[in-house]
Amino acid sequence: MNEKTTRIIRWTARIWSALMAALILIIFIGDAVAEGIGPLFGLSLRDILMMVAFFIVFLGLILGWKWERLAGYLIVGGMVAFYLVDFLLSEDFPRGPTFLMIAFPGFLYLLASLRKDAVAA
Repeated sequence: MNEKTTRIIRWTARIWSALMAALILIIFIGDAVAEGIGPLFGLSLRDILMMVAFFIVFLGLILGWKWERLAGYLIVGGMVAFYLVDFLLSEDFPRGPTFLMIAFPGFLYLLASLRKDAVAA
């Protein structure tokens, strides 16, 4: 992979992660405005674990601008945890492409970090 390709991958990951982080914020802020923060105190164990996993993903989306490999691990690992918790506690996977779209920058960050390692070696 040449430097131009790596730069395209890196900036695609950054822009995509910024859009996904904004989407997550809009959803959480919209939910808080619509329902207040009261429902947060009555969450089930499944919901708490899934929110923790999703927070890890959100953190990775933000940190990717500075630390690509760490961000990739956080995003991909957080989404795997999110899917695993949902499956283990409800015996079903989340439906639709939204969560995979959120995970996509994680794979791009990992790919860009591989190039960085190849150059350093």
